[in-house]
Amino acid sequence: MFDRDNRAKRWRISEGKLIFSHPKMDVFWEVPSDFRVPKLAKLGLAEMVLLTPFKEHVVLEDPVDKPGSYSSMNVGVAFSGGVDSTAVLDLLPSTIPIYTQVANVTGQHKIENALLSVEEVGGVSVISNYDELAPVYGKRKGFYGTAGFTVTCILFSDYYDIHTIADGNVLEMMYLFGSGISGHGVLYQEIDRSNIMNAFRNAGLEYSVPCAGLTEVSTTKIAMNGDYKYSMGCMRGVDGAPCNNCLKCFRKRGLQGTPIESNKEVELKLNARYIPMLPSLLWAKEYKGLEHPALENVTKDISWVDKWYDESLHYVPEYLHNYFLEQLKKHSIDPIDDVTPLVNWTADSETV
Repeated sequence: MFDRDNRAKRWRISEGKLIFSHPKMDVFWEVPSDFRVPKLAKLGLAEMVLLTPFKEHVVLEDPVDKPGSYSSMNVGVAFSGGVDSTAVLDLLPSTIPIYTQVANVTGQHKIENALLSVEEVGGVSVISNYDELAPVYGKRKGFYGTAGFTVTCILFSDYYDIHTIADGNVLEMMYLFGSGISGHGVLYQEIDRSNIMNAFRNAGLEYSVPCAGLTEVSTTKIAMNGDYKYSMGCMRGVDGAPCNNCLKCFRKRGLQGTPIESNKEVELKLNARYIPMLPSLLWAKEYKGLEHPALENVTKDISWVDKWYDESLHYVPEYLHNYFLEQLKKHSIDPIDDVTPLVNWTADSETV
């Protein structure tokens, strides 16, 4: 258990790094020279987001008193360099893109294009090794759990006077991930995320997922309207170009209207019974010329895929509602008229 009594002792600044002393390793974030250790409430929230995916129990601080009005509207965006988090920069005001740059790049993961994207949007890159905590718990390197990529934003919220922290999770990840079935976009399922939302509020913050009611179709549209050169989402490409040899490239390029040939990863995923991210794939097939034999005989109602699921508005803080809704109008993204095809959605390729 990670209690409150020893929280201050678990965190320190040393040699230009904010360090969290986990029993198995030191987790760090490189910080500016004028950075100070965040308030205990923020540290507790960071521990919760970081550790609860690994079944650790974290005791939070007592709730902080929230001000009646904000001194600023700063929104920290957990920025990945991809299309979805780029769309967030347009959907919410006063955004500060904060990219977690992994300290040790391994495997096929590349960061060159993400760094170009961070520079393009005027963002901040923070070097950290917190993706290396997962192997301590027997998992692959990475960021886990709801809001798992927001830890860096939480820790920098005092420094940048941030009151809302947002990430780029889309509808396929928030509503279409049936338990026990591999992949996002496969089966409608509502999840109660009130615990994590309340934990942010407990620390004086708001957690926002503005793309929760939008599929990749709409986030791609928003990013393309912004004419972002390096927003692509592929973590394997270099020199400002995607690798064009992965499932994400196959899907994203298709959505952009520049479809590419299939590859080994595409064949593996699209020939499975449950096809991940199927809504966007079918829309790209219908409207943008994407082709693959596995999609030819899949018949689904995709009338909702390029629209907004308004049930997701609770993932946007109330004080940002007007701005957010105006941005949807600007991009001509309308609410879904009939949600039946969405709530009955299944990516089972053997059912109609």
